[in-house]
Amino acid sequence: MLRLLLHFFFGGVFVYAGILKVADPMSFLDDIRSFDLLGDPWAAWLAMGLPWLEIFAGLAVMCGLLRSGGLLILNGSLLLFLAAIGLSWWRGIDIRCGCFGHADATSSYQDLLLRDVLLLVAGVVLAVFGKPKANA
Repeated sequence: MLRLLLHFFFGGVFVYAGILKVADPMSFLDDIRSFDLLGDPWAAWLAMGLPWLEIFAGLAVMCGLLRSGGLLILNGSLLLFLAAIGLSWWRGIDIRCGCFGHADATSSYQDLLLRDVLLLVAGVVLAVFGKPKANA
């Protein structure tokens, strides 16, 4: 039961985040640009594609269909997010994280890193221990 709840929580976080981004793609694009890592048109492509990837991968984790692939995508995404946040912090850039909709103020690096590390731990736990045991 706990495993199922963790699947729903983990996948649901990404479905929710993706829906908020789809609802306001221009604000999400501005948030991506605040990282100063991708120029156009790459930032625009990311702003259009990433939310849908999060939604579909999150749904896969929640419903069980292609769950391993969804976990791989979301855990890989979290590693990339952590790298982008860490690099921006190291470069001294004030970023606006659009993770859960548009942010008007700059984001706290410590809060972002902690949140993403906790999500990554949950995702790794699901990837390693989240499969139901086969009955012999």
